[in-house]
Amino acid sequence: MTENGLFIRGVVISNSARKITKKDGGILALVKHELALQPGVAVLERFLDPKDNPEVEINGDEVTKYPELKAFQPVSVKATRIQERNGQISSSSWEIVD
Repeated sequence: MTENGLFIRGVVISNSARKITKKDGGILALVKHELALQPGVAVLERFLDPKDNPEVEINGDEVTKYPELKAFQPVSVKATRIQERNGQISSSSWEIVD
């Protein structure tokens, strides 16, 4: 990513994933990571295709394997697509920075 963005630093408090079925019948995994901020929470989302990403496995209606951020560890991310809903920051385009 070379565009401008918002840099967010927080502590990972949860990782979750769920199966998404597209209109054309394709299957994706929606992976969410929640970061604790001071104050508030930021939600980082990614849509991952199990065909293209070997870190994702879907069995039936459950996502059984997906990339997770280490819980309770600080992380810095650069978010380029950001929304705010009810005081909560959400980003669907982001990358980890060191």
